[in-house]
Amino acid sequence: MAFTEKELREQEQALEAAKEEFSRLNAQFDGMVKDAGHSHADLRASLEEKRSPELDKLLEQAREEATRAGQARAAQTGAPLEPQTRNAGRGRPGAVRI
Repeated sequence: MAFTEKELREQEQALEAAKEEFSRLNAQFDGMVKDAGHSHADLRASLEEKRSPELDKLLEQAREEATRAGQARAAQTGAPLEPQTRNAGRGRPGAVRI
């Protein structure tokens, strides 16, 4: 199957949409950090500290929620969650198709 210009445009549009969403989420995160009265230096310092078991549990819950949200968004866009493993129509090298 040949890669078409239409598919390329669709992928470029999807990439631009993902970039805009990433930018929006970064701005939202920066606002949340500021509203909480922290700075990015505080966040970096907290990464070096030892975490409590309660915090580990909360982080795991947040990861699971983010994974579910990402899968739901991917399902809405129709993007495949896993790459396709078959190349349909691909034959052996040197073979002639009739």
